[in-house]
Formats: sequence, C-alpha cells, structure tokens
Amino acid sequence: MNNILDGIDNAKYVMIVADAKNLSRASALYSHLLRLHKKVSLVCESKNIDNKFSFLPWFEKIKSSRVSSADFIVELNCNTLELYDLFKNNGVKINPKMATALYCGLLVDTDGFLNNAVSGTIFAVAKELIECGADYKTCNNFIMKRTTLSALRLKAIMLKKMLLQNSAKAAVFYICDDDLKRAGATLEECDEILQEALMLPHVELSVLLNLDDEYEVIKIKVKEI
Repeated sequence: MNNILDGIDNAKYVMIVADAKNLSRASALYSHLLRLHKKVSLVCESKNIDNKFSFLPWFEKIKSSRVSSADFIVELNCNTLELYDLFKNNGVKINPKMATALYCGLLVDTDGFLNNAVSGTIFAVAKELIECGADYKTCNNFIMKRTTLSALRLKAIMLKKMLLQNSAKAAVFYICDDDLKRAGATLEECDEILQEALMLPHVELSVLLNLDDEYEVIKIKVKEI
C-alpha cells in the first residue's frame, strides 16, 4: 500500500480506477490528490453506479473510461480500514471530504455496522472520522435509508415470487429480465432485498434464481453468525 503514495509523489497525472463498490475509497484518495495539487482523474468502469453514492465528494467528476495520458494508475482493491491506515501511518491529515468518504466506506464494508467485519477498531475509526468532520448523517441517509421508486417496485416483484423452503431456512427468490425492466432496476439492487430476507425468523440463507436460464443461481446470501 505504501507504494501507492510513493507512486503518487513521483507522478504528474494520476488515474484512480475503482468499481462501484470502491467509490467511497476512491473519493477519499481523490480528495487527497487534489490537496497535493496533482492532476487526477477518477474512473469507474462499472456499467451501473447506484445513485445512493451520488452524495460522495467529486461524484460528478467520475469518468466512465480510462485516460491514456496518466503516468500512474491506482487500481483500488483495498478495504476502507486499509486505506485509513495508509493515510494515518504516513501522516496524511484527513479533511472533512475524506472523512465523509471513508465513513461511507465503513458503512458499505460492514453492511451498516452489522456484519462480522465489525470490531472495536471499526467503531474507533468511525468516531475519529466524525471528529474529522465526516457528514455521517448524510452517509446514513443515502447508504442505509435511501429508497427509490425502482427499488420499491423490485421489492414488490421479488416478494410476490418468494418461497420459503427447507423448513423456512431458505428464502428463494426468482427474477427475470422482464421483471428488472418493469421495475427499472438492476441486479445489484436485489442484494438489499436478499439481505433483508435474512432477518426473517429461521431463515439462514437467501437465494436468487434466474427464470430466464433454467433457474440458474444468480446470487446467494448467507446469514452471518
């Protein structure tokens, strides 16, 4: 990870490449590079970017394709805590924009501080990010509470077709391309519904099957114990 900062120091034009799930970390690094007065581009090659990330600093600067003139490329594949440690261990001061992006990253990494990735360290870092100016209320509203019309339509379609199997230990959902088109939603938006099903009594896993392809398994979520 330290090689990233070394490469940035020696570069004239840095390109940050991230997928949709890494946008919060990319936003934090982008803020740091602007503070260094570096020329920088932020590229997300994912076809669909969930609008829940639209509050992130520099969201409007995201490009969809790589630039050929960059002389150093950062492809983010770390978690939020690793990027936070990189900043702290190298004396990088975390400003409010960086703090907001990193706090968002913690929410995404831990499913809202609910999965097994949560530890005392995570909560200590969250506290420090709030003290650094993280807009945690906006983060929570967009990442944990934001509901879109497409998401509501998708939820209605999926719940109508849901079956409980294996003594109610498995929640099975079915989806097809026409369902997604009717809802105006994407497959990624199914994740939240699958995760929510794990909160039902007795349910230990949720499964999404493809009606267009002989019930092929698309996604599986397992309750963490």
